[in-house]
Amino acid sequence: MAKIGQRIREARRKAGLSQEALADKISVNRSYLSLVENGKSSPTFEFVEKIAQGIDLRVEDIILGEQGRYLVYDAEDEAPMYDGLSELLQDHHQMILMNITDEEIDVLRTIRLNSRIRPSKEFFVQALLDFRKSKQSPR
Repeated sequence: MAKIGQRIREARRKAGLSQEALADKISVNRSYLSLVENGKSSPTFEFVEKIAQGIDLRVEDIILGEQGRYLVYDAEDEAPMYDGLSELLQDHHQMILMNITDEEIDVLRTIRLNSRIRPSKEFFVQALLDFRKSKQSPR
């Protein structure tokens, strides 16, 4: 389960940049970059955009990481993704705010409804919140 900060660190290292070099390159505070990479602070969308530009990546690559694989047709289960789930995964602000994990995306992908029902983005947000509550409840 990679968090945004971890993905930023990995991408920065892959680009061969130190924190100081990247911070200088994109005109941000190195201390703040360190806080984000270590999960001590949540980045703004604008900050993630700067990081992406500085290391020549798409914002989606940083925000979604491995979850980006869910944005394409998954031949394994022969079922296309619901538009509502696709919309949620493509909403960069929502992804940052909710910090959705790979496990949670897997759970959302397993939802199957009657073919006449077209679940909305809000449906999947609520399903995610319900899933999180169920994990916290004592059994």
